[in-house]
Amino acid sequence: MFFKGIKDRILGNPVGNRYINDVRFRTEVSVNASLLFNLFYIIVNIISFFLSRSMWFVVLAVYYSILVTMRLLIANYIRAKGIGNDRFGELRRAKLCSYILLTVNIVLSGAVLMILYRDKGSEYKGVLIYAMATYTFYITTLAIVNLVRYRKYNSPVMMITKIITLSAALVSMISLETAMFSQFGAEMAVESQRLMIMLTGAGVSITVIILSIYMIVHTNSEIRRIKNGKQRYV
Repeated sequence: MFFKGIKDRILGNPVGNRYINDVRFRTEVSVNASLLFNLFYIIVNIISFFLSRSMWFVVLAVYYSILVTMRLLIANYIRAKGIGNDRFGELRRAKLCSYILLTVNIVLSGAVLMILYRDKGSEYKGVLIYAMATYTFYITTLAIVNLVRYRKYNSPVMMITKIITLSAALVSMISLETAMFSQFGAEMAVESQRLMIMLTGAGVSITVIILSIYMIVHTNSEIRRIKNGKQRYV
C-alpha cells in the first residue's frame, strides 16, 4: 500500500506521469541528469588534483570529460530535434558518439596501469564500501536490462545512450574491484590482485570496443541504405 500510494502520487503529477509513461521524455531526463553528475565529478577531480597533485584525478577527470562530451552531444540533439523525428540525424549522432566512446579505452588503459604500478585506485572506508558495491552492481544490472529493453524502440539515440551508461557502469566495476582489494585483500598475493585487475580491465575494454564497433557498423549500414534510397528517409 505504501509503494502504491507513492506511485499514485507520481502518476497524479503531470511531470511524474510523463516521466513514467513517456520513454522519450524519460531518456531526455536521464541524459541531462547524467550530464550534470558527470560535470560535478569533473570539478571534484580537478579540485582533488590541485589539492593532492595526483595524476590519478587527472585520469578520472579526462574519463568523465569523455562521458560529458557524448552526453552533451546527445542532449543537444534531443533538445533540437527530439527522438524519432529524424532517423538520419539520429544515426549520424549515434555514430559520432560511438567513435568517441572508443577513446574511453585509452583512458581505461591509463587507469589500469596506474592501479597496477602506482598503487592508485578507489578506496571506501567502513560500511561505505558495501553501499558502493550495492550501488555499482545495481547500476550495472539496470544498464544491461535497459540496453535489452530499449532495443524495441529502434532508436539509435536511445541505444547509444544506454550503451554509454553500460560502459560507465562497467568502468565503475574496476574502481569497486580496487576498493575491495584495498579493504579485504590483505591476505591475497599482490600478483593475484594485479592479474584480476588486468583481466577485469581487459574484459571491460573488449566489451566497450565491441559495443562501439557494433553501433558504428550498424549506423553506417543504415546510413548507406538511406543515401542509396533503399530505405525511406523518415
